[in-house]
Amino acid sequence: MGQLAIDPFYEIMLKLEREERLDPKQVIQLIKEERLSRQGKIVIAHYKLEAIFYEKEYQRTSNRRNLPSASSNWRKANEPERALKITENVNWDTVQESDLKSALWVTRGAAFRDLDQLDEAENCATQAKACQPDSHQPYTLLGAICFDRGKYAEGDNWFEMAAERGAKANDIDDEIKRIVRMIKDKDKRREVEEYLLNKDPDRYQWANSPLK
Repeated sequence: MGQLAIDPFYEIMLKLEREERLDPKQVIQLIKEERLSRQGKIVIAHYKLEAIFYEKEYQRTSNRRNLPSASSNWRKANEPERALKITENVNWDTVQESDLKSALWVTRGAAFRDLDQLDEAENCATQAKACQPDSHQPYTLLGAICFDRGKYAEGDNWFEMAAERGAKANDIDDEIKRIVRMIKDKDKRREVEEYLLNKDPDRYQWANSPLK
């Protein structure tokens, strides 16, 4: 008789107990199946393990390409201060690769945005755009910053420029949905929801329902 298949959720729990890295594809699939919450303890633990892994890889190899991955995962683990700490001592003059420099500025700017330090976030996004003007990531970050400031039309312009540079519509919509979800002020949330519904009621029909 063949072995019984192990439930993916149970397999994840076992790995977490052993502090082993999880399969990112498996985590994403369970999130899509709504068996895991995006902000639940299991997913947060996954991002922490990933962040620690990339930090150790950087310490082991001195390869700075591990830094954006470590920083991004600390952000996803709701620890933007640690994400900033990773990039605060970067010697920017010695980073020759434009894509790496842009990625470092983007993740640093995103961490500042998490902390609601929007001027610093915008400065980082502008630096990233200058390093790699054909990358969609700086434009997506600038769009998100504008939405945070209530400048929705200006934010849409940045999101459109991000789409022209390869950002997927679903990813932009997910970012906008995340922005709305994170707004604590009910009046401000309703303001952006009404803006989105007036713009495209079909595309943003989720704005009519409470966000989980």
